[in-house]
Amino acid sequence: MMGGFCSQLAALLLLLVLLVLPSSAQGAEESQDQPVFSRIIGGQDAQEGRWPWQVSVQVNGAHICGGSLISAQWVVSAAHCFEPSVPYSKYQLVLGAHQLLPLSPKPVLAEVQEIVSHLSYNDKSFVADIALVRLKKPVESTQFIWPISLPGASRQFPVGNMCSVTGWGRVEVTKPLPRPQTLQELKVPIISTATCNDRYNTLIPHSPLGPERIKGDMICAGYMDSNKGFCNGDSGGPLACQQDGTWYLAGVVSWFMTRNVSGIVCSHPTFPGVFTRVTAYDTWIQGHVNGVGPSAVASLTALILASLLLTAL
Repeated sequence: MMGGFCSQLAALLLLLVLLVLPSSAQGAEESQDQPVFSRIIGGQDAQEGRWPWQVSVQVNGAHICGGSLISAQWVVSAAHCFEPSVPYSKYQLVLGAHQLLPLSPKPVLAEVQEIVSHLSYNDKSFVADIALVRLKKPVESTQFIWPISLPGASRQFPVGNMCSVTGWGRVEVTKPLPRPQTLQELKVPIISTATCNDRYNTLIPHSPLGPERIKGDMICAGYMDSNKGFCNGDSGGPLACQQDGTWYLAGVVSWFMTRNVSGIVCSHPTFPGVFTRVTAYDTWIQGHVNGVGPSAVASLTALILASLLLTAL
């Protein structure tokens, strides 16, 4: 009987490890490179209602970042969009908007209950640049508000596939998105991690991070010979890829690299954009969205251990 109990206990511990540990590499290194938060340039006005998961993250009513609705009460964005010192009450999420000035069509202005930035987030290397935002109240799905599908842990987004990045960021270095601030969209090809690393290593050969600037929890997409790209205000937004008629959240707009970071710097034609790879954080996302975060796991552990101990007696 004790052997069976030990087997059950080992299985439980394995389950807890899978639930609690992040899915990406840990311990991001320090960097002297100069990452710049990602942005959209060279896109076009999106059709109203085409991207119903798009969210505007705002502080005191001003747009600062994008996000993606993934369920009635949860939004995925980038960890670098949120300052721990800013209280939740200062944040507001706008869902169902097509234009920001004035807000249209009739968007939902959602209050924030909780912001969960990944514990492994590093603001130098941008490993784990992902955050979950829980709304105070669930939102109803409409023509203009609809969650994007999560890809799971094993889905692949092949190199060369065209995906879409959307946001309300700047359209030029010195030009904010003009009124009425219509949502912009841009098609971008997926770039292999090896190619992305080669490009960064060629242009920044002495990076203290070594030859693998693009980590396993990152995915590259964009252009290396065009000014089309991203600008301030698009961080945290979706990299959406369609497969078999379903749109999946492949990435979260995170950063690109430049050697000139004075003032506002937008896309550099030689640096592809870098996104947080959502598949790398599937376990972490599912754990929080389905109520199996650290506190829930602790409670579940106590209940299961107590049950196993009673069975063994």
